[in-house]
Amino acid sequence: MTANSTGKQFEHRCVSLLENNRDYVNTKVNVKISDKKRYKPDAVTDTELFEFKYQQVSGSVVNKLTQAVIELQLMSEMTELKSYLVYNGKELARFVEYDPAFNKAMSICPDVTLFTFEQFHDHITSSSDCINRQQEGYMEHTATCVV
Repeated sequence: MTANSTGKQFEHRCVSLLENNRDYVNTKVNVKISDKKRYKPDAVTDTELFEFKYQQVSGSVVNKLTQAVIELQLMSEMTELKSYLVYNGKELARFVEYDPAFNKAMSICPDVTLFTFEQFHDHITSSSDCINRQQEGYMEHTATCVV
């Protein structure tokens, strides 16, 4: 399986999760940044923009993460939607933790939230008052909620 197809599978998994938990999801939005430039987020809801990245082994996607942060910041400013960069994979986890340029980009892009897949899953599928967390780290809707 190629890295590109693995990334597409991850993107599809994330979009499916959104579609199951949001009233509106669009994967064909182009955000106009200037007269000649448009950016295309992976998914848009009524209130959020999403970009999904997956990389298990070393490769070029790590360099694309920093660019994605800047693009998400610009799109967030243009649309006034919250923006999220969702990632998964060992290589990206290392990059996010240790790359100085990436960390600088995150520090100057206040409208971008960085999520691991597990954090994204929790954000999309749970209300803030549910407290039952499975061993894998995912929130589950149950009757065990704080009232």
